[in-house]
Amino acid sequence: GNLKERIVSTNQINVSDTKGKTIKTEILNVVENTANPNLVRRNIITKGAVVETKLGRVRVTSRPGQEGSINGILLTK
Repeated sequence: GNLKERIVSTNQINVSDTKGKTIKTEILNVVENTANPNLVRRNIITKGAVVETKLGRVRVTSRPGQEGSINGILLTK
């Protein structure tokens, strides 16, 4: 009975830092994807992918094809 919202394309991600502050920022590029290296070439974002943003590198924690939004955690350098 639940509805699934899928994202076809977007350039925004909700980023949480280690202090718990959440900021919406722009996605620049997909850097790495452990699910399949070919997804990086096609810039497809799945859960666990690492994307480059204006704030730095972010690991995606949501499932964009299932939840309808992209959330991630800022990686420390």
